[in-house]
Amino acid sequence: MKEHTTTRYGYGYITERAFIAFAHDLSEGSWAEIAIQDHDNEQHELGPDPFAIPRPVAWKLRATWSIATLRDALGASPEVLAKLDVSWDSTQRKLYYAIGGAMEDESPEVRTAATRLKGALLSGNGTAQTALSYDDEVDFGRHQVELMMHGALAEDTTTVGLTALRDRIHETTEALAQGIGRAPGEPRTMARSKRIRAAAAACASHFNGIHNEIAWLLASTPPGSARTQLERMLAPFQALLERYPAPAGAPAPTPVEGEPAAQPAVAPSPA
Repeated sequence: MKEHTTTRYGYGYITERAFIAFAHDLSEGSWAEIAIQDHDNEQHELGPDPFAIPRPVAWKLRATWSIATLRDALGASPEVLAKLDVSWDSTQRKLYYAIGGAMEDESPEVRTAATRLKGALLSGNGTAQTALSYDDEVDFGRHQVELMMHGALAEDTTTVGLTALRDRIHETTEALAQGIGRAPGEPRTMARSKRIRAAAAACASHFNGIHNEIAWLLASTPPGSARTQLERMLAPFQALLERYPAPAGAPAPTPVEGEPAAQPAVAPSPA
């Protein structure tokens, strides 16, 4: 059963898939006219002067970023994850064979470097790391890359000729991390299910805030082009709520003191 997040308008009842699908609504109609590319970034930061950002741009950024966070938390499907894991495991076996071959090299320097790398980078019989959980494989791969890029083992990596394979380990590890919903460099902080619940709750909160601001402006704006624009911007949010009403017997969204009353569904005024 979906966990309910109490909000003013009821966004706690929206499914994860519906939130993600709403990205399409943000690319149509009045929302399509709002350009956010000058402010959009992976860090989800507004910059040194957030007050200079127009309110509609801030709304669209808020919705877009909350959807992106939820999408990342959900990660890939089991089928895609399985393919990512196969690729990661294959790269680990290539590392095992490459180090094994280097240990038979004619150069004593290469053999010595390969021996050090084997002890530091491989597990068990050399491929035991391929039997780890997805999260543990991400941690293992990131540890390998760190060792191969910094310190004494970085020189050994070059000596043995493993720089290209190191880069491949990085690629497959970060692809797997993204698949399970972990951002680049992000440590494992909570179970995937908890990350999804937290991201969905954040989406509900952000959508509620956007809806509330538009509704407040709409209630305080006289008829005209500005009011028509607000009506059209609010319409997809209201349609989303109508597609996912609160289940029978569920508590009504709790009003927040000081907030304007929730607006009824509004049909956009004719152009």
